[in-house]
Amino acid sequence: MERLHLVPYPEKVKLTGGYCQPGAKITTCEKELQKKEAYVIKITEDEIRIEGDKAGIFYANCTLKQLRMQFKDVMPCMEIDDAPRFAYRGFMLDSSRHFLPKDDVKKIIDIISLFKINKLHWHLIDDQGFRVEISAYPKLTEVGAKRGRSHFGLVDEYKNNSGYFTKEDIREIVTYAKEHMIDIIPEIEIPGHESAMLAAYPEIGCQNEPVSVVTTGGIFDNLICAGKEESFTFVTHILDELAELFPYEMIHIGGDEACKRKWRRCPDCQKKIKELGLLDENALQQWFVIKVQEYLKKKGKKVIVWNDSLRGEKLPTDFVVQMWMGDKELITDFVKRGGKIIQSSTESFYLDYPYAMWDVHKILDYEICPEYLENENAIIGVECPLWTERVSDLDRVFYLILPRLPAMAECGWTVKGARNAADFDDRYLTIDSYLKSDGICGAPETYWNISEELAEKDMEEHRRAMYTPENTAEFEKQEKMMEEERAIYGDERY
Repeated sequence: MERLHLVPYPEKVKLTGGYCQPGAKITTCEKELQKKEAYVIKITEDEIRIEGDKAGIFYANCTLKQLRMQFKDVMPCMEIDDAPRFAYRGFMLDSSRHFLPKDDVKKIIDIISLFKINKLHWHLIDDQGFRVEISAYPKLTEVGAKRGRSHFGLVDEYKNNSGYFTKEDIREIVTYAKEHMIDIIPEIEIPGHESAMLAAYPEIGCQNEPVSVVTTGGIFDNLICAGKEESFTFVTHILDELAELFPYEMIHIGGDEACKRKWRRCPDCQKKIKELGLLDENALQQWFVIKVQEYLKKKGKKVIVWNDSLRGEKLPTDFVVQMWMGDKELITDFVKRGGKIIQSSTESFYLDYPYAMWDVHKILDYEICPEYLENENAIIGVECPLWTERVSDLDRVFYLILPRLPAMAECGWTVKGARNAADFDDRYLTIDSYLKSDGICGAPETYWNISEELAEKDMEEHRRAMYTPENTAEFEKQEKMMEEERAIYGDERY
């Protein structure tokens, strides 16, 4: 018989002969197996028996749903014994650059849970929009959640630019995600990417400079002022409300792309550096981030940061570091000291990049544990981010993530010995057909293992979408700012 059309593929499959008839009794036994989220399915002629913990039973039913896509009414008798490779299997949705409403987020949860994704990293706050209601600071959404025409490239310049999630929206989505075995990890950016926040409350920035909600992509120098005590108080009040809304172990506090030009010119920040005996502004960022982490630790929260936060002194190993680009030596040192990381490399897992850069087969072939880390045990899991500068609706989301996110899910779930990247396309085609019948369309099959000719066309379309007269002028302005950062800190990304 042909291989089962399942994604991610189970660890152990044994065909036992015969066929299970329609209407067979389904028996569920909730029990602890050797590994969390593991499950066992035993399909006989007259019964389907499922065993596992609560999450395992949910994932067993996801597997059964996919089996029915392939076999319709009559399934072969079989035994499946399955468990995840990594405990953390994530998808990041950026709701700042374009705001997708509540029902769209729930549709995304429907799809990602089918592939046993168990973390939704929700990027709610950035330069281009503040997307969550905070009672203590109402102007964050009154001002920070609104912008006019945007210049991200060749997308609708007026679509889904404004909006935010009320607390009631958040609670509804959190409940819905929980039913799908997904933890939601909210992200508040600290200390950079703060234009929308500072547009509402400029007093927590350096020198109270007026700031606008940003309408282009890129890196900006609008940071929270780390030298003012009131800035820390402001941040903790936001975190208090986020911690109540998202009752999970982890919270993400960002830490990436913090261009420190204004800190270098800020009397309060420079005074704080001298008071604390810090080396430079990178060390000031790390001090501020650690201070926030210590506050959250008292609330029982574990903190995730992007790998930029490793700069400065040695970051405590009770942080989780999300690795995306650069800092290999610092990441290696962090891991050797016992730190844990999430693999989200731009080399394979950024789903806003075109298929010409990262197609399905490149994701499946990517080595999750890079050679310089040596030890896979330092990796708690994998995550695919979707940044939405040029993603303004749900159709574009599904085009970009399907089937690349299922491919990442297979990397994160299926142990190496059970994986077979060569037959992924055949296995996914059945699922793809089912999703299309429900109006959910990913990229066409020709993009899954893209040819050189098609990749060239795809890259040309990407370049046209990236660079328009309006945003190119902004990029040129940013490049001059980045040259200053490179000269001072030697950061290869700037």
